[in-house]
Amino acid sequence: MTHEEEIERFAARLRVLKERAGTSFEALAKQSGISRSSLHRYCSGTKLPVGYGAVHAFARACGATGEELRELHRLWALASATRSSQASPERPAELQDAEPEAIAEPSQPVVPASPPRLRLRTAWALLPAAFLVATVAIITVMLRTDQKSDLPVIAKSKPEASATAAIRVFNIEGDCKSQKERLPACSMGLARDPRLKYDADNVVSHRVWHNDVLRVDCVLYDGDRVEDETGVGTTRWFRVRLDRAPGGHAWLPAVRSHDNPVVPVCA
Repeated sequence: MTHEEEIERFAARLRVLKERAGTSFEALAKQSGISRSSLHRYCSGTKLPVGYGAVHAFARACGATGEELRELHRLWALASATRSSQASPERPAELQDAEPEAIAEPSQPVVPASPPRLRLRTAWALLPAAFLVATVAIITVMLRTDQKSDLPVIAKSKPEASATAAIRVFNIEGDCKSQKERLPACSMGLARDPRLKYDADNVVSHRVWHNDVLRVDCVLYDGDRVEDETGVGTTRWFRVRLDRAPGGHAWLPAVRSHDNPVVPVCA
């Protein structure tokens, strides 16, 4: 597996532990002694802890068992090994994430500066050529302005929309899973605000059904805790692209899908 795939496997296991514990990042930061922003990056897969100590502290704060700690250590070791194996032989692995200016460049021989008189003569010699180029450019622009061009006008490119990932809606109720008709009783709502209580006053008008495929662009880990009909709960929410919703998006609780798309953490 690639380094990115190993990191995602490791991050997915961290998310499972956090969701099962039902604890916010703020509380886990206080219990583990790790900053909230670092915990965010570990769980989203955007950063791999340098040492296993941070992983162990996070897992213990989530109530992980001995077997889960061993499995988590195995996944972390695999991700760390792939990072080391992909490091270039010229640069040590610990310098792969360093800023370019942190690596010393080989010393260059000192070239003596040109004498002031020579530099002045060179500058005067270049002036006629520069004047000629500027004159030609001005004349060209004037001629093009007076003529109607038949060339097509190139429109300014619009910035591309940020990447999205597909996610499939899952309804745990057996009758609704097997129902082919889109019955209102089997529909589910998408939230306006994931940090407010998930109820009828906090949903958009658009409804979704089992097996609907939505497009999501980011994930939030500290939203309102939602439980399905079996008692499985989560504080993780996916932001869904929805043109008909206010602001162009709505929110799907992660408990309403069995998918785990790789998307960035919502800002």
